Amino acid sequence: MLYRYLEGSSEHRRDYIAMVPHSAALGLQIVDVGLGRCVLRLPHWPALAANHGGLANGAVSALLDNAGGVAVFCALEVAVDFSTLSLRVEFITAPAAAMDVYARVECVRLAGRQAHVRGVADCGDANQPGQPFATVSGVFFLKPESKPLHNLETLANV
Repeated sequence: MLYRYLEGSSEHRRDYIAMVPHSAALGLQIVDVGLGRCVLRLPHWPALAANHGGLANGAVSALLDNAGGVAVFCALEVAVDFSTLSLRVEFITAPAAAMDVYARVECVRLAGRQAHVRGVADCGDANQPGQPFATVSGVFFLKPESKPLHNLETLANV
């Protein structure tokens, strides 16, 4: 299972984030992974804050989209290319001012060429979730007979 690639190596987690340029630009961090699930962190940046002082909805949506992708990766047995087919983010309230945001997302089903995800965003910490302020659900498209865009040959032993 591919989650093992990310589970045991902070270097592999950094490399995975670096493969998606806007994820790297936002400073996303993979803080925890498991079979079909992940926790990603978006550090608070004043430049990304909305007028309420918390991170802006666009930045949080990007975090949740990327967390969905990592959750799908962690559910796969073999690396394939995939992309977001649909994503629904519901904001319950604004994130807390000047706080990091965590996305906790799981892949709930792999069916044919689709992977379904759901999750939440909160301002807790890596180990202790806070009160969710946004929810996400989405579908990722697994491209048939594709190879990953990036060289993942190092995955051969996972």
